[in-house]
Amino acid sequence: MNENTVTTVNAPARPDTWKGITLEELRMRRAKALLKREVEKERMNNVMDNVRTRVADNGIRGFLFSNNAIAGLKTADYALLGWRLVTLLLKLRRRK
Repeated sequence: MNENTVTTVNAPARPDTWKGITLEELRMRRAKALLKREVEKERMNNVMDNVRTRVADNGIRGFLFSNNAIAGLKTADYALLGWRLVTLLLKLRRRK
């Protein structure tokens, strides 16, 4: 025998029976992928809704006033608060 020839002893015969993915398997894989995508999308929407709720409840309005105080404010109260805020900002600007 030549040194370049390689012989394999007891090598298993390679079955050529697999011919790829069937159409049914492909449909099932696609359905699973779409389902996973929808579940993750719903999870992300829930997280974003929770974040938006927390920001709305605990944002600047929540920081300055309680929810009961905000509900009781009238238009005149908002105008008065706006006027005070503007005068405060103008004073701060004049100091610089």
